[in-house]
Amino acid sequence: MAQREPISFMEFQNRFANEEACYQYLFDMRWPEGFCCPRCGQKEYYFVSKRRLYQCKTCNYQASLTAGTVFHKTHTSLQKWFWVMFLVATDKRGYSALALMKAIDVSYPTAWLMLQKIRKAMSERDNIYQLSGLIQLDEAFFGGPDGKQGRGTDKMAAYVAAHQPLMRGNPYMPKWS
Repeated sequence: MAQREPISFMEFQNRFANEEACYQYLFDMRWPEGFCCPRCGQKEYYFVSKRRLYQCKTCNYQASLTAGTVFHKTHTSLQKWFWVMFLVATDKRGYSALALMKAIDVSYPTAWLMLQKIRKAMSERDNIYQLSGLIQLDEAFFGGPDGKQGRGTDKMAAYVAAHQPLMRGNPYMPKWS
């Protein structure tokens, strides 16, 4: 998984200062080399401003920047969506829908739905990656009855895996040479 450099609060605020900056970012992500019609592959288009659609000049296909994303059919501004993603991604403890509702000034159902969509997208993205290299696995038993701990307890085991990428200088890497 490629790690990106973390972005500071001020950098984020400057980069996505308005709705247009958010749409431009989505455009650049969807079509890095300029618009390309999903149906016919042509590059020339009209912008339908009332509906925020890109219409191909050749086949008249209308493409949306938000189709197939968590933003699809939303009435919430993209800037608020971007803020939510920044807050969720940078907070280690997690964000509640109530805290989010207050932070970006939306209703509770909207905040809850946004969080659900973002969490699902993050989960689907994580499923793409597979561990490789040296994997360490350990088990632990928590909260045994009558003060019992470890294997003598009737509690379920909790398994923890730690991924140690294989690289030069890794003390856990086997020395085969």
